[in-house]
Amino acid sequence: MTLISPIAPIYSKVVCMLNPSLSLAMAIILLLLSNLPAVHASNNLDNTNQKKLEFRDTINLTNNERDSVYGQISTSNNNVYVVWQESKPGSDLRNYEIRFKRSIDNGSSFSQEINLSNNTGFSEHPQVSSAADNVHVIWADDTNGNKQVYFKTSSDNGNTFGEAIKLSSDSSSSFNQDIAAFGNNVYAVWLEKAFSGPYRVMLATSEDGGNSFSDPVSLSESASTQSYPKISAFNGHVYVTWNVEDHPNASTGINEGVFFISSSDNGSTFGNVSKLNTEENGFGKPQVAAGFDNTVYVIWGGSSKNQVRSIYLVKSDDNGRNFGDIKKIEETEQGKINNPLNVEIVVDEINRLFIAWQDRVGTASVEKEDILSAISLDGGERFESTTNISNNADTSECPSIAVNGDNLYITWEDLTPGNHEVLYRHGLLSF
Repeated sequence: MTLISPIAPIYSKVVCMLNPSLSLAMAIILLLLSNLPAVHASNNLDNTNQKKLEFRDTINLTNNERDSVYGQISTSNNNVYVVWQESKPGSDLRNYEIRFKRSIDNGSSFSQEINLSNNTGFSEHPQVSSAADNVHVIWADDTNGNKQVYFKTSSDNGNTFGEAIKLSSDSSSSFNQDIAAFGNNVYAVWLEKAFSGPYRVMLATSEDGGNSFSDPVSLSESASTQSYPKISAFNGHVYVTWNVEDHPNASTGINEGVFFISSSDNGSTFGNVSKLNTEENGFGKPQVAAGFDNTVYVIWGGSSKNQVRSIYLVKSDDNGRNFGDIKKIEETEQGKINNPLNVEIVVDEINRLFIAWQDRVGTASVEKEDILSAISLDGGERFESTTNISNNADTSECPSIAVNGDNLYITWEDLTPGNHEVLYRHGLLSF
């Protein structure tokens, strides 16, 4: 979620670019790509064991001439919710609004979009979380000058939303936000830069379904400009992770890495901050997922000392008090992981792990980025399948995933339609 000014031509979750219109050179590249063999394109996991992951056709959720980027997805009951940021029509300045769509038929069809931000500022990087009939959306906005974190909630499955609530302080700049919900508890985290102070990881909590929030508290005073706090919650436990890069004391290596903190009382108090990576392992922007039997997973993509990029996964079996050894995921049963970016993770009620990431595919002479996904049935010890979710002609980036029963939902940002659009696929699991 790299921050940019309203007139900058680049958007990023880590590296998520708004590219210009296709040139003749790009058209030639696309022609070459159309003749490439599919990479990890199988939709089957392991036919010998009757395990399958079958995806429906790709749907273009935005389908317009504007830039639609940074799609995020959530699900509860049989409903699916998607948010993204989209450029305003008829404006010479790059300005964006937060858009929302919902499905009430298990992701088969989607409603007309709603403009959630609808202001004069630059609204960016939305996140969405849902629990039962409640849908919660958070984003950053500079309408009042410096960037602030705003929140909206719906109690009727996304049919209508209440007024926006500002969660952050006017005396600082706040961004890189994330949100999690469990029952009536809602948790928001973000990165704050005080005008004359350090970068902080901040937390605000709600016990009434997002109608009101506590005053924000600082979880860490040692973050950096490239820190991306992420949060997950389950049954009173709250887990927060973030990365620290480009720290003023980075030459020592002490203050860089992937960090984690947890609460067992709905976010009222937290334990000590722990560092999850070692000096031998790479580190990058992490994601965290709470399991259903005291398990917690933290995952990230990064480069090791020998500059080999891998996906790294750590697991706790005691609600985040202790973590096992770091697992380095370099390949799955059906393919090697080349250059993982924007790694996402979700865990279902029987502790199946689903990960998605942006990766480089193709040949040495002609490469592109696609969205890949893999599944683990044993708590992350082994990943049984890699599926190329996007598998199309142009750059695919910034995936977001959600799971509900045997339904897997994925959104991503894609240039294949000719401009940036938010694409979506619905996968059905049988194993």
